[in-house]
Amino acid sequence: MRESLCDSRAGLDSAIRFRPRECHKSGPDEAAGTTSMAFPAEQAPPMATLRYALRSLRRSPAFTLTVILTLTAGFASMSAMFAIVYGVLLAPLPYGEPDRLVSIHLQAPQAGEIEMPPALQVTYDRHAQTLDGVGFHRTGSTNVWVEGDDHGADSVIATWVSASMMPLLRVPPLLGRPFTAEEELRSGPEAVILGEAEWRARFGAAPDVIGKTLMVNSVRRQIVGVMPARFSFPTAATRLWLPAKRPDDASVGDFIYSGVTRLAPGASVEQAQRELAAILPRLPESFPRLPSGTSTAAWLADTRPAPVVVPLREDLTSGIASTLWLLAAAAGLVLVVAWANVANLLLIRADGREPELAVRAALGAGSLRIAAPFLAEAVLLCAAAGVLALTMAFGAVEALVAFGPPGIPRLAELGLGLPAVGFTVLITVFGMVVCAAVPAGRWWRKTLPLPLREGGRGASAGASRLRVRAAIATLQIAVALVVTIGSALLLRTAHGLSLVHPGFDGTGVVTLRIQLPFARYDETASVAFYARLIERVRELPSVRSAGLATKVPLDTGPLHEQTFQPGSDAGTRTLPVTLVDDGYFAALSIPLLAGHGYRRIELERGTDVVISRRAAATLFGDPDGAASVGKPLALASSGVTYTVVGVVGDVRHQDLATAPAPMVYRPLIVPTDPKAEPPTPRNMALLVRSAAPAEVTVPAIRRIVHELDRTVPIYKVETMSHVIAASTSKLQLLLVLVTAAAAITLLLGIVGLYGMMAYLVALRTREFGVRIALGAAPERIARLVAKRGLSLTGAGIAAGFTLYAVAAPLLRAHLFGVTMLDPATLLEATLLLVIAAGLASVVPAWRAARVDPARALRAE
Repeated sequence: MRESLCDSRAGLDSAIRFRPRECHKSGPDEAAGTTSMAFPAEQAPPMATLRYALRSLRRSPAFTLTVILTLTAGFASMSAMFAIVYGVLLAPLPYGEPDRLVSIHLQAPQAGEIEMPPALQVTYDRHAQTLDGVGFHRTGSTNVWVEGDDHGADSVIATWVSASMMPLLRVPPLLGRPFTAEEELRSGPEAVILGEAEWRARFGAAPDVIGKTLMVNSVRRQIVGVMPARFSFPTAATRLWLPAKRPDDASVGDFIYSGVTRLAPGASVEQAQRELAAILPRLPESFPRLPSGTSTAAWLADTRPAPVVVPLREDLTSGIASTLWLLAAAAGLVLVVAWANVANLLLIRADGREPELAVRAALGAGSLRIAAPFLAEAVLLCAAAGVLALTMAFGAVEALVAFGPPGIPRLAELGLGLPAVGFTVLITVFGMVVCAAVPAGRWWRKTLPLPLREGGRGASAGASRLRVRAAIATLQIAVALVVTIGSALLLRTAHGLSLVHPGFDGTGVVTLRIQLPFARYDETASVAFYARLIERVRELPSVRSAGLATKVPLDTGPLHEQTFQPGSDAGTRTLPVTLVDDGYFAALSIPLLAGHGYRRIELERGTDVVISRRAAATLFGDPDGAASVGKPLALASSGVTYTVVGVVGDVRHQDLATAPAPMVYRPLIVPTDPKAEPPTPRNMALLVRSAAPAEVTVPAIRRIVHELDRTVPIYKVETMSHVIAASTSKLQLLLVLVTAAAAITLLLGIVGLYGMMAYLVALRTREFGVRIALGAAPERIARLVAKRGLSLTGAGIAAGFTLYAVAAPLLRAHLFGVTMLDPATLLEATLLLVIAAGLASVVPAWRAARVDPARALRAE
C-alpha cells in the first residue's frame, strides 16, 4: 500500500498534499505522517484539477490525439451541415417579416406548372382579402454598357419586377427609390435599379449615381435606385432590376412571371389558396383575351388551372431540401459514432485508473471529487476538438460556397454565423457531459471494496462493463453499415447515370448564349442576325458543324410548351417545344430516324416541324416514328397547321435520371401567324462542334459576334461535357459527402470494435494464460477471440439492417437504376463491413494466442 501511494503521487496531488521527503520513509510507524490534507476533498481548486488532467492527457498522447481527432470529425461534420441546412432551409429570408411571404403560381392537370401573366397579379391584388400586396418577377440576361465606355457590352443577370415588389419585400434602397406605377406602363419612363455589386463595379460606388443613365439592351435607362447587397432577390446572381411592363390593351399579357405575395395578418396559406381559387374565374371580367386573341374564358375552361400558394422559403428550397436533410442525417450518424467511440475509449481508460480511484475513495474522496478529473479531461478534450471543428467547418462551408453546385439556392448567403457557432458550442458542451459521465458513472456512489474486488482478479471482472462496451461497439457497427449501404447505393446510381446515353453526342461541342436587344431587333432582324452568325461560324476552319436552339439539352431553364391537336377528331396534347435551325441535329449528332431534318429553304417556308420518337408515339400512336412523317399537326385553338417532315431520336432535356420527354422542334423563322405562334426568341444558344479546343473556338466566335454587333456580348460559355456533368452536380455532392461519412463511420466503427476486443483480451489475460498452461492450442485461443469479434459484428449487422429499414425512404428520391433493397449492394456493404471487422479482430486474437502463461500468472 505504501508503494501504491508513492507511485500514485501524480494522480493524488490535487486531492492530498505530499511531503516530498516522506516518500522515502520506510518505517511502518511513519506512514501516518506521510500525508496531510491541504483542503477538503470536495473543495479542490478547479485550476488544479485542470492542470492534473492536462498532465494526465500529456502522458497518453496516443489516447489524447485519437479522442480529439474522433470528436473533431463528429463535431466538424455536424457543424458544417448545420450551417448549410440552417443557411439554406431554416434561416429567415433577408426581407421584412419573411414568414408572411408566399409564392403563388398556377397548376394545370395536363400542362403542369404555369407561369403567371401580369393581369393575374392585378386581379388578385384587386379582389383578394387574405393578401397584403402582390408582386411578380422574372429573371433573364441583359446586355449592359455605359455610353462612351470603350469596354463594350457585358451580359448581366437582371430581374424584371412589378412596381409593388420592392415595397412588398420591405427592403429599402441603399440609394434612391423603388419603381413607380408610371414606370410599369409601356409608354412610361425607362428606369433601372442597380444592385450594390453592380454599382461598385461599374460606377465605383459613386454617391451621385442616381439620375445617371445606363444602356440596357440598347435602351437608355435612368438609374433611380441602388439596392443593398443583402437584397439578393430572387437570387444572388441578380445585378440589376428593371420594371416589368404591362400590356396597354385588355389582354392578360405573357405567361412569363412568377408571383410573390404577403399574407394579410392572421391569414393562412390554406385560406389564401381557397380565396385565389374563387377569384381566378373573374380574370376574364377585366382581361377577356390572351395575347394570341384566344378567349380568356375559353383558356380557363380548357386548361383548368388552379392557384397554388407555397411559403416563399419552401418554394425557393424545394429542389434541394431532401438532399440537405439526407446529408444532415449522415452527419448526425457520424457524430453518434464519434461519441460512441470516444465513450468506449474513455471506459477503457477509466478501467486502467481503478487503483488510483480506489485509493482516492479510501482516502475519503467523495463521488463528486472522484468525478472531477473525468470532467476536467472531458472539458480539455472537447474544447480542443470544438476549436478544430469550427476551423474545419468554416473551411468546408467556404469551399461549398466557392465550388458547390450552382443549383443550391441561397448559396452566396452561407457562412459560419452565430447560429452555427452556437450549435457547435452546444454539441461540444453535450460532448463534455457525455465524456465525463460515461467513465465517472460507474464510480458514482460506489464503495471502496467493489473496485478493489473487481480489480484484484481477472477471470470474470467487469461483466457488466463488457456488456456496455459490447452495446457501444454494436451501435457503431450498425451505424457504419447504414451509411455504407447509402454510399454504395449512391455510387451505383452515379455509375448507372454515367452509362445513360443522353440522346446526343456532346464530345467536342461548345455552347454559348447570345441575347439580342428587343429595342433594335424585331423578329425579322433577329432571324437575319442569327443566319449571318451561323453562316460565318460554319466557315471557321476547325468547325465541323454548328446549330442554334432556344434550349440546350440538360441545361437549366424551363422548356416552352404548346398545345397541339394531331387530328380533327383527336384530343389535344401539350408538349415542350424547342426552336432550332438546320444545323442543330448535326451539331449534337442527334440521329434521324425517319424523313429528313430541316433544310434552308424549309426554314424560310416554316410550315414543317420535326418531332422526336416519343412525340410520334404520344401524338400519333407511332412508336417507331416512320408512319408519322407527312402527317398534319395543328396548333390548338389557332388553325395553324404544320406537317411532320422528320422524326429524330429522343433526347434527355431535363437531367440524365429523367426519361426523355416528347419534343417538337420548330424552325427558327418569323412566325407564320404572329398572333397564334410564339414570337421568335432574341436569346439563342449556339452549339459548335469543332476539332479545335474551346480556348481556340470561342475567341473566334466572339470576334464574329463583335463584328456583327459590338453591343451584343456572348455569355454562359460551356462545353457540353461540362453541361452533362453539371446536370448531376447535386448527386455528385451527395455522393462525395455520404461516401466521406461512410468512410469515417466505418473507420470509427472498426476502431471501436478493435478497442473492445483489445480490452477483452487484456481483461482475460490470466484466463488465456491458464488455458495455454493446461494445454490449449494458441490457435484455439485465437479462434475464441475472433469468434467473439464476429459475434459482435453479426449483432451490429442485424441492428444495422433494422436501422436501415427506418432510414431507407430518405434515399428513394436520389436513386436511379437501383432499388433500396438491391441484393448485390446490400451484400457488398455487408461483406465490406465483415472484412473490416475481421481485420479489427485479428490483432487482438493474435495477441491472445501469444500470451505467456508464466508472465500472466506472475502478473496476477
